[in-house]
Amino acid sequence: MAYIYAISDIHGRYDLLKNVVDEWVRFENGDQLILVGDYIDGDCHGNSCLTLQYIYQLQIAYPQQVIVLQGNHEEWLLSFLEDRETYLDTQIDMSFSTLESFTGEDEMTSIYQRASAYHQDRFSIIEDMYHQCRELICQKHASVMNWLKHLPYYYENDHQIFVHAGIEVIDYQPELWKQVSTVNTYLMKYPASQGQFYKKVIAGHIGTHQVTHQSDFHQICCLGDFIYLDSSVITTQFLNVLQYDCQTCRYQGLIKKNQQWQTYDIAHFNK
Repeated sequence: MAYIYAISDIHGRYDLLKNVVDEWVRFENGDQLILVGDYIDGDCHGNSCLTLQYIYQLQIAYPQQVIVLQGNHEEWLLSFLEDRETYLDTQIDMSFSTLESFTGEDEMTSIYQRASAYHQDRFSIIEDMYHQCRELICQKHASVMNWLKHLPYYYENDHQIFVHAGIEVIDYQPELWKQVSTVNTYLMKYPASQGQFYKKVIAGHIGTHQVTHQSDFHQICCLGDFIYLDSSVITTQFLNVLQYDCQTCRYQGLIKKNQQWQTYDIAHFNK
């Protein structure tokens, strides 16, 4: 019996992702793992570089069973490294804690020392540091960054569409979603879609507490044919895992709290 497991918005929590893979995913049984974007930019508990490296190696090991999609945070990292405007409507400054996970602490200290030796004002120091980080990361992690650049925005099978944020839906012509969706739709769509669709659409990006308008709700939720996964891991310290039984077509949620795994039926909401 094979399962599909889907996880979104990991935000540097390599440890939590690895735990899911080690304890649940059985590639030898035909299981598939679909990762739905936002692997970087976490808090002090995460490591963006380790997370990307782990996912990269996992896909090399199981190229037909590990599907990796791009999220908005990956696009922001790529736009930073390529020194270009983002393809998205929103731009953010790169976090030095994220960059340091790729450079290493000692090298980041050296980067700061070199920049501050040549510049007096804070803006020039930061710009110089960004320039040095770009060069070092592109050189040191060339294969991972090239892989990241070519990640798809969505994955579709016979029953489901997986995407980081969402798709554009036209009433009465739902099959045209590919023609009308843009990069900004796939990676940044807001608000969450709801209602009926001809396939299940599985997405992250928006914390499920926002989707449901319930501040204390962080598990997987379903709005019609749209399923949302984002657990807000920086706040909750856990990842939501969607489990789909390919034989029975049943969806369940997996969650680990207090070192114990729990399965649960996914809550359905009508907004």
